[in-house]
Amino acid sequence: MTKVVVAVLLVGMVAGLLSTPAIAGEFPHTRCDPSGDSCISVRKIDGVRRLRVGMPFRYVRRHEVCVRKVEPQRGDQTCHTFRARRLHGGIFGSSVDRRENYLFEGRGVYRASWWSDGNPWGALKFRVRGG
Repeated sequence: MTKVVVAVLLVGMVAGLLSTPAIAGEFPHTRCDPSGDSCISVRKIDGVRRLRVGMPFRYVRRHEVCVRKVEPQRGDQTCHTFRARRLHGGIFGSSVDRRENYLFEGRGVYRASWWSDGNPWGALKFRVRGG
């Protein structure tokens, strides 16, 4: 029963992440691995850009999120390690405030990448228009 509930919650989370309409010329907000075991996303929620990872079980205790400005000029990469914790809806992961954890290098395109035990989980680009 618990596995069914967790699976339903994960499907709901993925559907919610994917239901955000894309703006023409913008980057995808969400990427899930082919097995559906984890999803990463970059979204603005209540005016705060959040870098998130979600998984139905705690596959890893800690993971790393790195951010680097890639356009118009390349910036330094900053990485921080976060602990996977239980999020709302019974999923595990993290939801990180970009402003609180990463240097603002001006307007432009940034790339967030997620890592676990030295292995890449995936990356997403996002555009910052203000602070």
